[in-house]
Amino acid sequence: MDKLKRRRLLKLALSLPFIGTIISCKKEPTSINQTSNPLLSKNPEAMMLSKSMKREQVYAMLDQRVQLTMQKSHNCAQSTFYALSEQFGLGGDDVLKALTPLPGMAERGETCGAITGVLMAMGMIYGRDRLDDWEKYRSSLVPTNKFCKKFEEEMGTTLCCQIQERAFGKSYNLMNPDDLRSFQKAGATAKCTKVVQKACRFAAEIILEEQQDA
Repeated sequence: MDKLKRRRLLKLALSLPFIGTIISCKKEPTSINQTSNPLLSKNPEAMMLSKSMKREQVYAMLDQRVQLTMQKSHNCAQSTFYALSEQFGLGGDDVLKALTPLPGMAERGETCGAITGVLMAMGMIYGRDRLDDWEKYRSSLVPTNKFCKKFEEEMGTTLCCQIQERAFGKSYNLMNPDDLRSFQKAGATAKCTKVVQKACRFAAEIILEEQQDA
């Protein structure tokens, strides 16, 4: 990459609130911590910038986004989607809202919300615009299945209740107020944050590989 192009990308990076914060360490983040309703706007340049960065830089940025978002929302599905959407400029405010009840599929101990958030983000990238686009539908299943397989291999399961058992030694009925308090006292946000961070890294790896091959 020539010097002029690098200079333009750096200028772009510093102009993006969250990315500029991490790169320069001079600006305060203006997104998730400072607004009660964060706005997610489409930004194709964010994808271009992510492609130009080292993978570890992208992963570090995602980790920090997840950390901030989980502390604010305590919601694995929304935090996963928000981090990936900001990193790759996907937009999707309505999707973010729709993910509100989806941790563990309405906290029933079913599919982990980190998976749901990732699949929504990947759908924004690989999804079809026309309901009759069969080829686009089938092709979207390739990267998403790759992610699900990677998540299951690393976590041992895709189910929230089983992830809880591995992390806490037991599963909780999160619709029960007493169980929910116990879950929180056991360090739920910190432990679930690690799961969300892993999910975002797995997804980013696949997305960046697919972008390079495109």
